[in-house]
Amino acid sequence: MTEGKTFFALMQRSLTIRGITMSTSQQLDKLIEEIKLFIRYAVPEEELGEAGALVARHRHHRRILNLLREYYVALPDAREEAVTRITKLLQRQGVCLFVLSTTSTAHLYAVSVDEVVWLGEYPGELDAEVLAFLGFSHQVEFKKICVPISDLEAYAGGVKDKSGECPACGVEEGEYHLLGCSVEVCPWCDGQLNKCNCRFEQLEADMVDNEEQLERFLDLLTAKGRIPFQEEHAPYYPGTSDGLDLDEKER
Repeated sequence: MTEGKTFFALMQRSLTIRGITMSTSQQLDKLIEEIKLFIRYAVPEEELGEAGALVARHRHHRRILNLLREYYVALPDAREEAVTRITKLLQRQGVCLFVLSTTSTAHLYAVSVDEVVWLGEYPGELDAEVLAFLGFSHQVEFKKICVPISDLEAYAGGVKDKSGECPACGVEEGEYHLLGCSVEVCPWCDGQLNKCNCRFEQLEADMVDNEEQLERFLDLLTAKGRIPFQEEHAPYYPGTSDGLDLDEKER
C-alpha cells in the first residue's frame, strides 16, 4: 500500500503545474489500445473475452480506463487475472475509491482525474492520512462501507455518468475544485480563475511559477471564500460533454 504522504501528494497536486487537458476521442482510443495490448500478456486466454468486454463497457470513461491500464501494467501480487467487476465505493474531493474484482481477489484503488494509486487488497486497512482524506476518523468507520466482495455492485460508468462532476478536475457538486482547475469561478471577479488576472493582483506578482506562490494564493483564495463546483459552471469541452466527440454511430 502507498504511504499516506505519497497518496496525498499524488491526489492533490495543482492542476496549474500539471497542465491537465481535456480528453479527446483520439486519446481515449490510444489508451484503449494500450490496455488491450497489456491484457494479451496479462490475462489467460479463457478470460480475454471478459476482460475486453469490460474495457468496451467503459470506453468513454477516462478515469476507469486509467485504472484498468494501471492494473494490467502492474498486476498486483503478480496474479494474472482479468478484472471482472469494478465498484465505486465513494468519491471525495475529486478522488474516487474503486474496488477491482478478479476471479480470486479484489483490490482497492484511489483514482483522481489523472492519478491511480493501489491501496492494497480489499477489504484492508488504510493509512491514517488516507483515512482522514476520505473523511474517516478510524478504520472501523471505513470498514462499515466495505461490503462482502460478492455483494459489490458493478459500476455503470460511461458518458452519461458524469452529471454533477466537474469535467476538468473530477470533484463532485458542492466540493472545492483542485487548485488550477479551468472550471473554478474566481470569487473576486466572477470570471475563470485560471484565466483572469486576479491571482497576479492578489499576489502582486507578474507570474505564478512556484509552489510557495501557489500555497500563498490558496490561503488568499480560502480567506476570500472559494466558490464550490456547481453543475451549471461546467463548460461543454470536447471530450467531456455528451456526444461532442462521439462518432455518428455512437450518438
